[in-house]
Amino acid sequence: MGLLINNTDTSPQPDSSDAFLDALISMSGDSDFYAGKSVLRNPDVYSAISTISNTVASCPFISNTPLIAKMLNSPDASNIRSGFNFWSSVMTNLLINGNSFALIENGGHALKFVENSQMTVSYDTSTGQVSYRYQAEPSTRAQNVPISQVLHFKILSLNAVAGISPLYSLRSSLELQSVGTRTLRDVFQSGIHGMLNVSKTDLSDSSKENLRRQFQKIASSGIGVSDDSIKFEQISVDEGLLKAIQTNNLASEKVASVFGLPSEMIGLENSHSSVSQSLKVMFLQSLTPYFTAVSGELNNKLQGYEIEQDKSNILPASFADQAKTLVSLIQNGVMTPYEVRQTLNIDEPSDNDNEALNEFYGSLNYSQLENLSENDYDRANASKYSNDNTDTNEEGNNDSK
Repeated sequence: MGLLINNTDTSPQPDSSDAFLDALISMSGDSDFYAGKSVLRNPDVYSAISTISNTVASCPFISNTPLIAKMLNSPDASNIRSGFNFWSSVMTNLLINGNSFALIENGGHALKFVENSQMTVSYDTSTGQVSYRYQAEPSTRAQNVPISQVLHFKILSLNAVAGISPLYSLRSSLELQSVGTRTLRDVFQSGIHGMLNVSKTDLSDSSKENLRRQFQKIASSGIGVSDDSIKFEQISVDEGLLKAIQTNNLASEKVASVFGLPSEMIGLENSHSSVSQSLKVMFLQSLTPYFTAVSGELNNKLQGYEIEQDKSNILPASFADQAKTLVSLIQNGVMTPYEVRQTLNIDEPSDNDNEALNEFYGSLNYSQLENLSENDYDRANASKYSNDNTDTNEEGNNDSK
């Protein structure tokens, strides 16, 4: 995606001190900046993005118009992408670049996925006008697209025109993590580091080089023999530094933090919360903004269809928990026992003919306050005490005597 502000191209330059932020906004493709698929080489970032994008994409769309819901769940008219792959791609671009796009086609009955490099957004700050230009291939002609036909999903925007990726805040942390990884790799790949001290002082450069090669050959064989004129002193990397690199989870924790995920979702251990608690945190805190970014734009461009996503499968309840909830619905007259048995998939063909299973039930212990009177209270208590074990007839007879 290119971003033109007042017809000025703000595409990043490699030597710009602010190029990182510009790259995230303009999304100039896969480059040295965190604005392309190369960022997915970082395992923590990959884990965070795949967790969020796949979870959001797996939640089906629902609408007051079934035809629109069907279209959103299978939006690609060309059938190149399934509904899951379509929305997973939309979310992946959104998380990496802060923006993602789709075109509304066939009169609102199909969507077309648009790569970020194919879309240019122009913003006139004096008038507040925004325009979109779509170019399918570099060899084709760019065309203006009406705003009403562009789905522009964005997160964390400074001007409500272009979004900013969570990766922007991770620049220093990810660079530090990359340096630590390279340091460990170099240590393990380079072998022995040290100084070979020889008591003779008249060695030529060629003799020193020959000794170095001979010692390397001996070291690689595992067994070496020398006299007291040669001494090897190993130069080791500071153990504290290596330990700090190996145990440093700071960058990983920051990746989880900026994406709003519980740390264990990207493989870090957390002794203070269970998996179920973490899933609830992810659902309540981290996923809500992403769901809102999608549904908000859809409802803005496809007005009147009341579009949202069904999130019930993110935290599936156990059979016991589900049954407990459904029983309370029976007791409060919301569902019949037959409907509950159908929901639990334990119904039998004969259930439909069972009158008791097809009745609504309610508790006599509840009543509207305005319907209660002193007489109702007295009758309720009279009914209660009439079931007492006391033989009231016998007491009455004794009193009459």
